[in-house]
Amino acid sequence: MTASVSLPNSLLDVADTFGLGVVVKLMQHFGGQEVEFPLRPRPGHELISVLGEEQANALCHFMSGQRVYVPHGKSRRLPAEVTKLENTGLARREIARRLGISQRHVRRLANAPPPALPLFPDHD
Repeated sequence: MTASVSLPNSLLDVADTFGLGVVVKLMQHFGGQEVEFPLRPRPGHELISVLGEEQANALCHFMSGQRVYVPHGKSRRLPAEVTKLENTGLARREIARRLGISQRHVRRLANAPPPALPLFPDHD
């Protein structure tokens, strides 16, 4: 599987077993969060609304009792987005909510040093 996002091993197993589409749905809905998989999701469980009853039941059986961090896959553009939103005066809590990431990650990105400039830029 070729992807620009590094997946935790547990999500690689999910992709291998259920397909990349399931992983994409999980990332779109739960990105940036830890998800705990019950043995069987109860009616109305969030996983059922995201994946459908059959797939949610199968995934929960496969992952039962595990807690997995689901990445959001937004890492390349996030530093610029955080800077842009901070410059508009938004609080970090609001930035985290808008970007679907944790406040801690917003703080980490906002406090990170800017990327180093190349010593020998390419000349065309």
